[in-house]
Amino acid sequence: MTMINRSRLTIFALLLTGILGSIIAIWSWSANAQTASLTVSPTVARQNTTVTLYGSGFVPGEKVSIWITYPDYTVYGVTVLTIDERGQFSHPYLPDFLGATFTPTGRYTYTARGWQSGREAYASIDVDIAPAPGTTAGVQLTVDRAVQTQGNTFTFSGSGYKPGERVALWLRYPNNAVADLGVQIADGQGRIGLAIDSNGVPVGRYALTARGLQSGGNGIVEFEVQVGDALRPRGTAGLEVGPGSSQQRSAVSLRGTGFLPGEVITIWATRPDYSTEWLGDVTAAADGSFTTELYLSEQNPAGRYAFSAYGNRSERRAVAEYTLLPGR
Repeated sequence: MTMINRSRLTIFALLLTGILGSIIAIWSWSANAQTASLTVSPTVARQNTTVTLYGSGFVPGEKVSIWITYPDYTVYGVTVLTIDERGQFSHPYLPDFLGATFTPTGRYTYTARGWQSGREAYASIDVDIAPAPGTTAGVQLTVDRAVQTQGNTFTFSGSGYKPGERVALWLRYPNNAVADLGVQIADGQGRIGLAIDSNGVPVGRYALTARGLQSGGNGIVEFEVQVGDALRPRGTAGLEVGPGSSQQRSAVSLRGTGFLPGEVITIWATRPDYSTEWLGDVTAAADGSFTTELYLSEQNPAGRYAFSAYGNRSERRAVAEYTLLPGR
């Protein structure tokens, strides 16, 4: 009788231990499953505007990595922060991700991830074009040919500035990003001149602005770059890319055939906006083939690419298309 009671007591204790273990496991899972949150203010901003990121629901004292996804799905690191004792952070930030004064317009997404908790939160912001000064009466800025294909040179002339004054120049790209082109000194008649080479740049509508820093005189002229091909190949070769598509942060292999034995082959990529990027040179094997591997990081825009291989002696060219998908 005593043995039976002891056995029942042992079974009861084991059951109680199991129940308590399950409760602790459920509570622990619930605590770990706590969600973090991320907000950005304002949610709609103009270029060159400082925004503030607010995060909560993280583990006090843990570090949090923040990165941003561009409208074209390229990804750049923003900062690493330490969470306060309330599990929160606040971070003012000027969207100057690439060192440009004005970033591209469109929708951006911030991601914050806790190093210890693994909690991840997202917030999006829409960036609109910044207001810009209009043209000034008496100032003229013209271009010789307003529409040309890639590889051609656009020549600009400006007049109506003060003799000898400094004139600031900047260029607006088709995605509304802005590049600083420096400063020119107007001549004795208040004139300036500039040439811009369109080799390998994105296609689309551009605007050049020239502003007199003393007079405040402002000139603007728009021009358009269309798809062009500066090469005149004398033959074709073969090029295969594998796989046909993959996500960012993956490798692709290129295999070319039909080139001359031992010749140097130049490889480049035509990106989704039709800008071009030189990827390097390889040497063909004795059978005129080559194999190489490329890594496409999170800073390569998602979209349709065309890889090209050009034999520098044979002048043969091969092209293969590839789709890069956004990473996860």
